[in-house]
Amino acid sequence: MSHIILAIITMGVVWFAWTNFKKLGRLRAADIDLTPEERQQRQVTYVMRIVVCLILLAILPFLFTFIIK
Repeated sequence: MSHIILAIITMGVVWFAWTNFKKLGRLRAADIDLTPEERQQRQVTYVMRIVVCLILLAILPFLFTFIIK
């Protein structure tokens, strides 16, 4: 049962990272009216969200191991 819960949480984290990755790729085409500073701030926001997702994906198995045992 714990594997199913871990898989569902993992799918949610991967989906969130993927949507941020798509937003990062479409940033220049979608937001022409942004200043360079605003565009850079949004890029940093998307990249940091992706990095947090990757760190969370690395930590999730260890967290579930500690919670279960």
